[in-house]
Amino acid sequence: MTPAADHSVDQKTFVIGVLSVTACILFVGLILISQPPAYGIGMNDRGGDYIMLTQQLSTTSEGVVVIDAAAKRMIIYEYDYNNHSLEMLRQVPLDQLPTPRAPAEEPQPTPRRRR
Repeated sequence: MTPAADHSVDQKTFVIGVLSVTACILFVGLILISQPPAYGIGMNDRGGDYIMLTQQLSTTSEGVVVIDAAAKRMIIYEYDYNNHSLEMLRQVPLDQLPTPRAPAEEPQPTPRRRR
């Protein structure tokens, strides 16, 4: 029989092993906890004379649009991340918005003769 080999682990190898296992556990925890951001683009709601909807203002910011049908006014709010506050960006009277164009008349199809 051969003598049993000495399998003792030195201090450096033990520390490297513990740090590797810890890094793997933290990486798995990071994957499980991280969630993609929830975007609210295109969401809307209405109640009474008010209509609220979200709008993308730029690639990094979104706005909340509040339309008051009774007062015929629209106000756009933007969240300021630096001050942690909701700021009024613009106020627009609805009667000053451009009106839609009249639909173009489509040509009537010519009747086909039967043979």
